Amino acid sequence: MRTVEHMPTRTVTAAPPSFLVHPIDRATADRLRATATIVITADVSPGYPCRRCRRDAEVGEEVVLVSFDPFEADVDSPYRCAGPIYLHVEDCSARLDTTPLPRQLTSRRLSVRAFDRATMIVDAAVIDGDDLGDTIERVFADPEVERVHVHNAGPGCFAALVTRR
Repeated sequence: MRTVEHMPTRTVTAAPPSFLVHPIDRATADRLRATATIVITADVSPGYPCRRCRRDAEVGEEVVLVSFDPFEADVDSPYRCAGPIYLHVEDCSARLDTTPLPRQLTSRRLSVRAFDRATMIVDAAVIDGDDLGDTIERVFADPEVERVHVHNAGPGCFAALVTRR
């Protein structure tokens, strides 16, 4: 009979990504909901991506369509512009998708725009969502990049702000 030595097991965990993908903060989402005039009942899924909880609305859920400017109020940039986003009608913060790269992003065609400190674009790409993590890592390899904005490539809806971890 042969004796087999057992090696202690090690748990190997993947290192977290070097970046953070931010949802729209709760206060901003609440402010935008309060001024919303367009309410839509989701009739397809996936579709109607809520930028607060980072989940697509399910069929039958109500969302509002509002205009959102992803730049801070004091930023003066030629790239500054407001665009459309969806938010659930009711606060959905308790359902926040906390995964590093939510499916809402990785399942769509995206426009990725990298900005420097002066809010000038220093890199941009149109990608398939499943390439988002690698694209963010690539653009953050440039030390000039301070932030990344992700938009849906087709309709241009703002999808997420990405910063270095």
